[in-house]
Amino acid sequence: METSHADPPPVAPKPRDDVESAIERALIVLLNEGADPSGPTERVELPSVKTLCAKAFVARSTFYAHYHHVGEVLETLERRLVRDLEELNEPLTVRDADGGDAHGAARVTLMPTLDYIRANEDAFRALLVSAPDVRFIERWKDAIKRQCRLRMTDGGGEPRTEGPRRPTVNRELILEIVASSMVSATTFWLHDPSKVHEQGVDGIVNTVFAALDALIVP
Repeated sequence: METSHADPPPVAPKPRDDVESAIERALIVLLNEGADPSGPTERVELPSVKTLCAKAFVARSTFYAHYHHVGEVLETLERRLVRDLEELNEPLTVRDADGGDAHGAARVTLMPTLDYIRANEDAFRALLVSAPDVRFIERWKDAIKRQCRLRMTDGGGEPRTEGPRRPTVNRELILEIVASSMVSATTFWLHDPSKVHEQGVDGIVNTVFAALDALIVP
């Protein structure tokens, strides 16, 4: 897929060495090759160490020098992707800004996030489409909720009761809706990119966050 941005898309930090990188890529390939049409399950069916090593062209002894089991490779991948997404979406936590909307809210953009997903499309396709990974999905949702919660509380533990903020009834329900929608939208995009006009994504996102902010602005 092409990108209209001048800057190159961000890429995930490499694993500790070339061996781990090869093993991780092999796992992603195997998950995509064994796509499960039945949808998300509580437990992803992982390949055996033997199969993974054959795909990665590494010896089993080399694998065990880096990982205890295949599940550790998957968990490392999940945590890295979520960490990178959380760093990219840090601006979502900041609501107040000069030149914002009528309530002082800054416009947000998900284009860096889309660029990152595009640059790591095989990994996201494996975990969201080919072998839907509930644990990864929940981790990503939790990260989105943390950031939206900061937006709703000015970074504090509780909503402000004065100034531009007020406590919100059903705050956790609101966070669940926002987080689930963002993950589902990404999955929809991966299923069929032709149905998504990427240049219009920011407009949708800002509409969603304007609605979110309206719930906490008197």
